[in-house]
Amino acid sequence: MATLAAAIEEVKPPDLAGLPGPRDTPAWRNSTIFWAVVAGFLLRLAFLFIVRTYEPGRIDDTRIAGETTNIATSIAIGHGFSSALNGNPTGPTAWLAPVYPYFVSFVFRWLGSLTPKAVIFLFVAQSLFSALTVVPIFGIATRTVGRQAGRWAAWIWALFPWFSRWGVTWVWDTSLSALLLAALFWYTVKLPEEPVRATRKMWIGFGAWCGFALLVNPSLGALLPLSLAWCGYQLYRRGQKWFWPAVVSVAACTIVIFPWLLRNRAAFGQWVFLRSNFGFEFALGNYHGSLGRGWGTHPSGNKTEFGKYLQMGEIAYVHSRQEQALQFVKERPREFFELTVKRLSYFWDGSSMEFFGAMPWYWAPWSYVVVSFLMLPALLIAHRRRLRAWPLFFGLLLLYPIPYYLTFTQARYRHPIEPIMVLLIAYAGVETACGLRTVLKR
Repeated sequence: MATLAAAIEEVKPPDLAGLPGPRDTPAWRNSTIFWAVVAGFLLRLAFLFIVRTYEPGRIDDTRIAGETTNIATSIAIGHGFSSALNGNPTGPTAWLAPVYPYFVSFVFRWLGSLTPKAVIFLFVAQSLFSALTVVPIFGIATRTVGRQAGRWAAWIWALFPWFSRWGVTWVWDTSLSALLLAALFWYTVKLPEEPVRATRKMWIGFGAWCGFALLVNPSLGALLPLSLAWCGYQLYRRGQKWFWPAVVSVAACTIVIFPWLLRNRAAFGQWVFLRSNFGFEFALGNYHGSLGRGWGTHPSGNKTEFGKYLQMGEIAYVHSRQEQALQFVKERPREFFELTVKRLSYFWDGSSMEFFGAMPWYWAPWSYVVVSFLMLPALLIAHRRRLRAWPLFFGLLLLYPIPYYLTFTQARYRHPIEPIMVLLIAYAGVETACGLRTVLKR
């Protein structure tokens, strides 16, 4: 509560900051942010308990468990960070980054592996992560799109079913990743405004948080070079030092992730950066006759491939699959290009939702493609109105999806950047409404 109250003070409208209020009423009770967080959290709990999404075999998804819960179970029973696939003991792994599997393992040790109580607890936690994303959404708005657009974006995020889904259907880092990316984006737009005396601590903190985010989901690393470039340019324009702050941030980030890199070096006898399986993910969507969706050849569902994984070990298996994919690209570059274009379409048009079957109507699956469609005019309006931090918004939407264009995509992969998308759409809506009012008054 203290953290949320502090965030509310940070984004509170300045014209209300000094006004007297009821003596016994805390400021947070009158805050849009507080009530949006509460409403969003309660909505997610409603989905959790009314739809009973914690039950295996429900129609909302084909599974609750996955690599995260496999690794977490291995940790919980004392076998360490290992056995990512099929729940079988397969030795050490770096299939995923470490933070979320360890978080899940603590819950499993307390409440049992994949017991109803453990799954409910995790879904409640993920619902809280999702609801708290309202805070950085509004914080970003105060420095970029404006408070009115920020309020619209906050309530859309809190109440629209699509953004609620990922916290209550699968034990994965998806909701936490969205919260972290939005928080880092907020941190970035604040950095150039900080007083010089606070800059060093802020840059160290930014690098450390980036390191933590990488240990949750390495895909969030797309924001780091963008942030450093944008902040550095802002400092350069003001005649301030920009190179050493960037170096300090990168150093802090490296210090945070380095213990995990050392662990991988000790476990595999070679350096593995954060996750071991990019080469495999690349192969999963790139072979002759592929639809670009990553179906059919995953060792978690293919006995032949799982046998190869067991025989070769994780690193050798990933390397072998990567070599096959690179050979395919070399021999059939046109087919690879066509697959990449298809995956670009899958990322934005909603067809990636078919990965695990159709979603029920109450999650509003149609909104996936609607949000994508609205992004086009939103980006155009933001560019024409010279929105502050426009390069940061555009750069993130441009760079973040690239790994999924090259490998394969699922609907949940887009979720971490959806807070940014909602902000831009809300901004475009507010600007359009203001323009229409101006025209009608003439």
